[in-house]
Amino acid sequence: MPRERRKIGDLLQAAGVITQEQLDEGLEEQKTTGELLGQLLVRRGWVTEDIICDTLHEQLGLPVVRLEGLEIDEHVLTMVSEELASRYLALPLALEGQRGGRSHALTVAMADPLNARAIEDIRFFCGHFVRPVLAPASEIAEAITHYYHLDSSMNEVLDRIAKEEEIVDIKRVEAPGEPEAIDELIKESNGRPIVRLTNWILTKGVNERASDIHIEPQEREIILRYRIDGLLQEIARLPKWSQAAIVSRIKVLANLDIAEKRQPQDGHFKVEIAQRPIELRISTLPVTYGEKVVIRIVDQYRKPADITTLGLAPKDLDDVRRLISRPQGIILVTGPTGSGKSTTLYSFLRHLYSETTNIVTVEDPVENQLPGINQVQVDEKAKKTFASALRAILRQDPDVIMIGEIRDAETAQIAFRASITGHLVFSTVHTNDAPSAVTRLIDVGLQPFMVASSLLAVMSMRLVRTICPKCREPYPLEGDQARALGLQVVGNEPIIAYRGPGCAHCRNTGYYGRTGLFEVLEVNDDLRELINQGAPDSTIRVAAIDLGMKTLVEDGLEKVLSGSTTLEEVSRVVYVAEENRRLCPYCSTVLSGEFDYCPSCGHFVGDSCVQCHRRLNSHWSYCPFCGTTNRAHRLESRNVSASMGRIEGRLPEMKASEVEEPPARKPVEKPAAAAREDKAAEARRLASDALLTTPTREKPPAQAA
Repeated sequence: MPRERRKIGDLLQAAGVITQEQLDEGLEEQKTTGELLGQLLVRRGWVTEDIICDTLHEQLGLPVVRLEGLEIDEHVLTMVSEELASRYLALPLALEGQRGGRSHALTVAMADPLNARAIEDIRFFCGHFVRPVLAPASEIAEAITHYYHLDSSMNEVLDRIAKEEEIVDIKRVEAPGEPEAIDELIKESNGRPIVRLTNWILTKGVNERASDIHIEPQEREIILRYRIDGLLQEIARLPKWSQAAIVSRIKVLANLDIAEKRQPQDGHFKVEIAQRPIELRISTLPVTYGEKVVIRIVDQYRKPADITTLGLAPKDLDDVRRLISRPQGIILVTGPTGSGKSTTLYSFLRHLYSETTNIVTVEDPVENQLPGINQVQVDEKAKKTFASALRAILRQDPDVIMIGEIRDAETAQIAFRASITGHLVFSTVHTNDAPSAVTRLIDVGLQPFMVASSLLAVMSMRLVRTICPKCREPYPLEGDQARALGLQVVGNEPIIAYRGPGCAHCRNTGYYGRTGLFEVLEVNDDLRELINQGAPDSTIRVAAIDLGMKTLVEDGLEKVLSGSTTLEEVSRVVYVAEENRRLCPYCSTVLSGEFDYCPSCGHFVGDSCVQCHRRLNSHWSYCPFCGTTNRAHRLESRNVSASMGRIEGRLPEMKASEVEEPPARKPVEKPAAAAREDKAAEARRLASDALLTTPTREKPPAQAA
């Protein structure tokens, strides 16, 4: 028993990584959870996986391996069962020391190489000596999921399908409401190749973070595609003779009519993947070469996103927090289908949830099940519509109401009346931008005064893919690319953007995950006056920008410059070439093209004269109207000189604070005749102004005569 206690914990404690109290507490908790000690310590935040690997490497001299992108032979994987690999977080890597055709050692990546019981069980299972090496626990777990979830047995499955006389062996789902464990079906899959193949399609889709699975019949094959991070990616091409069996298996799981192949059908069922319930929504559509099946993956028990992880800029985040804390009013989120509106509303509800708040939602369908929140599912067949559900909810003493979508005039009327009577209401509308939501509500049938008095804010959003953190790299943005985006740059300093060339972590796409672009329009007294007057959305948009609203394009360009996403992604989701913008060379803030000074740092960025405010060309050295120095030209010349000096090695690197406006030159000396003419013109102007501003007096009669 003392030897069992002296494991990884003793080495970490001896190295000073953890304290004796933390070790004792972790060992006590391990008796209850049965979790590996290293995982427990990482979960408690006392150590990191890298610290554990480095400590064991120094103490034991074992090599550390990285599993990302590592190719493992399928024969080697069969040496250790998935059950053993998952229990001990151990992954077989290679057979070594072959002599006379026999291997003597199996190299195994382990998170805890001091676990003698794990090594003994693996040695007994594979029949070889075990040579442990170190690897982070998270990488081992990810590799186990990747290698053991039927990827390597795909060819075997298809070969067995071809040899089976009865292609389909289907197990009917007794109760659609009960989750069916795909993990259990995989264990029963011997002799049932279609079941294994269908389970492989569903499991791989969940593991790849897909939102939709597309099974598309072609003339001679089936194309399997997953929608990952908003875009479809081809995963595999399956043989044509497996089409009918796969579609039939999915139909049976969703309780659809197998014999009906001429009409579209919709259904759903639940499965259990990786020990969590997943709802799968099925839609079939007859096409030229058979039935196309689309499966929407909904993880109802996924923890809703925190409001701080949506991608809001700091100022917009503060504004949104302040707005959703108001006791009454209505806040709308707009955007196309799949732009993240529901996720944003769920994050609002999570932020507001407390035991003193009654939150009720009405949705079609319920995307996520939130603990402590009352969620109502719309059912058109049972005549439970948005409007009827809202009437019932208002009798339930709600504090916060979330409406999945405002689709008709009746729902809009009830929602806005609820916001007037002391309720905070969240909902969504399908419009392209935030100002268009106002005119959309009026078109639905609401009166302008009701919209103006109840609407607190409108948030328009889009989703863009984020650059893969494993392969992100900087590159200078070409001038043509900037001009194509309508972006003007003051000076010649290169703009640094980022991109991902692709790696195994992101499936060679260069992107991993998504973030939001936001446009937050807060309705104040000025905008309420425009809404009451029935102003068009273009007028409301101009007024909102003048009041400080950041557009979707500006938010996207700032995320490009910060390294979150790429120009191609922003151009994909919003039309960016129609607006005139400029980039501040001092603080990299994206500005409107009409700005002469940066509102963030106060530096001059415009192309107009600071004295007479007339528009100038950037290549002019002086204003032709008043002779004042053209600051934009001087700044550009200064930047060119600094860049040339750095290239030739003559000037040191200049800091942004050093590139300030040069001291103003004295006015250009003019010829004497021109000077006299200017003075005479100035005297005539002053005399004219004096006559215009001096009040007229009535002359005496004598003088008049």
